[in-house]
Amino acid sequence: MKVLFLLNDGFGIGGTISTTFNLGSALAERGHQVEVLSTTRGRDMPQLPLHPAVRLMSLVETRAGHPDHAGDDPQRGQPARFYPKADYRSSDYDRMVEERYARYLGSSDADVVIATRAGLIAYAGRFAPERMIRIGQEHLTRLQQRKAMREELPRHLRKLDAFVTVTARDAEDYRAHVRLPKTEVTFIPNSVPAPAVPRSHGRDKIVVAAGRLIPSKRYDLLIQAFATVAAERPDWQLRIYGQGKLRNNLRALVAELGLQGNVLMMGPYTPIETEWAKGAIAAVPSDREPFGMTLVEAMRCGVPVVSTDAPHGPAEILQDGTDGLLTPVGDEAALAAALLRLINDDAQREAMAAAALKNSERYDPALIAEQYEQLFERLAARKATRRRWWPRSKRTTAPQPVLGPAPTSAVPTVDALVTADGELVLDGGADLIWWRDDEKVPVGGDLTEGNWQLRTPDGAAVRAGRLDTRALIPGTATRVQLPYRLGDGCFGLRVWNRSVYAEIGNVLIYTDGLRIEGRVVGAEPVAPVLELRSTATRELPGSVTDSGFTVRIGALPAGTWQLWLRYAPGRPAVRLGRLLDDVARKDIAYVLSPIIIGGVTMQPHYDANNEFSIRVTS
Repeated sequence: MKVLFLLNDGFGIGGTISTTFNLGSALAERGHQVEVLSTTRGRDMPQLPLHPAVRLMSLVETRAGHPDHAGDDPQRGQPARFYPKADYRSSDYDRMVEERYARYLGSSDADVVIATRAGLIAYAGRFAPERMIRIGQEHLTRLQQRKAMREELPRHLRKLDAFVTVTARDAEDYRAHVRLPKTEVTFIPNSVPAPAVPRSHGRDKIVVAAGRLIPSKRYDLLIQAFATVAAERPDWQLRIYGQGKLRNNLRALVAELGLQGNVLMMGPYTPIETEWAKGAIAAVPSDREPFGMTLVEAMRCGVPVVSTDAPHGPAEILQDGTDGLLTPVGDEAALAAALLRLINDDAQREAMAAAALKNSERYDPALIAEQYEQLFERLAARKATRRRWWPRSKRTTAPQPVLGPAPTSAVPTVDALVTADGELVLDGGADLIWWRDDEKVPVGGDLTEGNWQLRTPDGAAVRAGRLDTRALIPGTATRVQLPYRLGDGCFGLRVWNRSVYAEIGNVLIYTDGLRIEGRVVGAEPVAPVLELRSTATRELPGSVTDSGFTVRIGALPAGTWQLWLRYAPGRPAVRLGRLLDDVARKDIAYVLSPIIIGGVTMQPHYDANNEFSIRVTS
């Protein structure tokens, strides 16, 4: 069959996009012809992985100045006639978009159309020819919809052949509250593929959370709970991956609670499976989880999950006490206690990790695709009994041209693994070159310290795939080759190769200054002295500790001060930073509070090269 998915934005990062790509890829693997129509396009390539046989297209270019941008279309900005105003994404839909949808769906030769959100369900019901098998999906619960959308949605659902929810409880809720005599209401869970990286070994003291930084995800609750965790187990770290409107609020909360050494705000990351695999525990603190993609993603990497019992997904995914723990929604103390329960019990954590790996196999894309195939067959048979023949294509207007297909496989994608001894192993592409300014080094050649990009010999970009850097977490390798993903998705590499490192550990903020705790790698600290370099140089004595060194810094004059350490008399100073681990962008991940002393503001920060400075302004 030819299957067409309708998405709001196939070029972003999110659960609906991920599960659509997973299902589409699985259907393509099983011999179906699959297309994904994204309403908008704001970049050249999708950020999430997609099977090369799946055709990703779009209707509207959102980048002003792009040749495909239609900002002067007379229908641009005119209100859409049929797109529900109560839908969360209604601002993306106007008369121009609607006309393009009507023309595209009216001329499509797809056998099945699957609309992935409420507003697109309205379009599938109105514009998709009756000969198509018309299916709606809902990735929110019924009660998550705005009241106006809940009232309007049933009349669109009645035009469909089937309506699919992602949990059994939500399907029951629709059957109980919405009369749909001719539309089959069923539930099929989302799918998550088996990770292409080794499962978590569970030894790194890291709790991982990932998702959009929005109110319903309750990362504020998780950060507050982790303050309790860090007070008892300061050796553990929480990493939060994602982007969203609450980013600055959450960073401020980390600073307020003094958790700058324990909570890292990692920013968006894809593919995320390498980061799940770094965790010993996953945390999901949401008020609402219609399904819970992050739970399944973590479990498939062999990571047990501590989750709130949010409606409706977590309780259908987790077996409380077997492969994870469920806590009451909004209960900070219970969340902290559950995390500490697993942190403090290695045997239970390992048993739950094994159970999570096994139990999550039921969400494999092949199994979920089979359930959709069975649904297609039931609906096709039902249509056949109506004794009506619909022509495969009945075009009333010229077909709508689309933008794309997106080059999902045209750009080489390279995976990377960093070994325990710091070596970098690449998988994918051929005859690749490391580039830095005018310097070019073939892959396998010796790289000097600095920032490099991986490219083809003619200079074309190479996309970063799965970057497994967990071997760097202990911080023991002294020659670091750290692959990372550039803002455009391309492959970057940071190389550090020093005989001696001055590595910052904790940065403790006080009202009258800060204290830096660190370690020296490659030498023993003896009578350490801190040099602060700006337009002048200041020296501060440090102290040797069991784990390395410590130094206290008070008020400084205005300027940007670089920090250097003379770790022993007669030895050259070494620049302070955080280089020997797996976090590529310390300036993004670490939240460091400003200090106001006597009318001046001291802002400690990591720069883009992960070296430490203090910016002082009056």
